Amino acid sequence: MNMTFDKDAWRAEMDAGRADTKDYFVTQFDWRGTAIPEGFEGPRYFPLNEEWRKVAKLDRNAPGTGQHVELLTSIGDMRHFEIYGTFVFDHQGQEQRLTAFRMIPEPPGYDELFVPFKDATTGHETYGAGRYLDIPRHEDNDEYILDFNTAYNPLCAYTPRYNCPYPPPQNTLKVAVEAGEMVPINHETEGHPV
Repeated sequence: MNMTFDKDAWRAEMDAGRADTKDYFVTQFDWRGTAIPEGFEGPRYFPLNEEWRKVAKLDRNAPGTGQHVELLTSIGDMRHFEIYGTFVFDHQGQEQRLTAFRMIPEPPGYDELFVPFKDATTGHETYGAGRYLDIPRHEDNDEYILDFNTAYNPLCAYTPRYNCPYPPPQNTLKVAVEAGEMVPINHETEGHPV
């Protein structure tokens, strides 16, 4: 895996991605019959923060790896996953761990790991039910980049008419991840957990 980092290219890519996401939510998002919140101008984000672009190792021997599990969702049903391993990374000298999941069944050609998480900003600056990371999967080695600037809200942060898996307890970080998507403008409306 190429671990070189071009800060300017990264910032340009992140800015373009955020602009595309804003356009999607403003012009194409299916609110499924709920009203668009007054003043909604698309997702809100923390400023880009290089500190939250973490080099991580995927521990494929972590307890539970290979097990099939069910994650509770926002509508009370269960979503099936396989534990793919545990990402291990450092933040300010402290080891952090997040379980990575593979969808079951996995759509053909889909090659991303699902990492739902909570942190010390959850329910305050960020959505109360947690946020997600999608990490491109590779088999050549166990080194990955976890870029928390790409952390995004589940769709149920915008309307409760979506079905979103909740992060499992082991994916709660004690640190404040001040990167990625922030709580939507309408997070305290009825039907949205805070």
